[in-house]
Amino acid sequence: MKADKKTYDAVKKFIDDSELEILAEKEEQNCSRIDVKSGIFRCNINVYNTGRIVVGGAKSPLKNALNQMKQEVEAGNFAPSKVLPFEIERFPDIIKEEIPDCDPVICEFVSEAVKSLRHELLVAATFLIGAASEKAICLLIDSYTASISNKDNREKFKQRTSKNKMISKKFEEFHNSYKSCKTKPTDPELVNNSYTILSSLFTFYRLTRNEVGHPEIVPNLDKGIIIANLAQFTKYLKTVYGLIAFFNSTTVEN
Repeated sequence: MKADKKTYDAVKKFIDDSELEILAEKEEQNCSRIDVKSGIFRCNINVYNTGRIVVGGAKSPLKNALNQMKQEVEAGNFAPSKVLPFEIERFPDIIKEEIPDCDPVICEFVSEAVKSLRHELLVAATFLIGAASEKAICLLIDSYTASISNKDNREKFKQRTSKNKMISKKFEEFHNSYKSCKTKPTDPELVNNSYTILSSLFTFYRLTRNEVGHPEIVPNLDKGIIIANLAQFTKYLKTVYGLIAFFNSTTVEN
């Protein structure tokens, strides 16, 4: 082997942990080369006898992940963080693209959740996603409250949601009021999916956050389930912000 063995082993472990496909391994002048593939993306990694790593290939999410791995290994981290599915890696950017006015607290919590997943910090990721969900629901309830046209009804609803500190109770008050109100959005996505998406995903994010937020037991978390539900978070946020936009532009009769 022409590569520095310790560096080469770290690179191979990263490839195996990230479930990248190895297309070829070969020896070249002063280096060992590994060609890898993920989906439609292909790259090559040259590991030199000095420990230097060179990543080749067209610009792609795979190359970005490999360059991040290169920086970690060359800095002395011989257990570099795994690459996540590329749509998850891009998740914070996707939220900013699809929901430009998304609250910065939500964006930061989601970004931290993705970083936590990359480092196998499942408890942290779960808590952060739940916190981002709670922030989104609080913003939704605020916009709904302000949109209620009848002043007395608005004050009564505000009192009911204010007296309860638990987000589950606040959401229950909102959900019941929204279902019975006379003014509804006409957007088919919001009409057909808002009840199901809000109630099911809000409940999941809240319960999983509570599971890790209480110190009585060690939570049993599955990374695949966390990733799958994080992937649903964009649709959840789009539903929340679709309703916020509706309430901000419409007075609601209930």
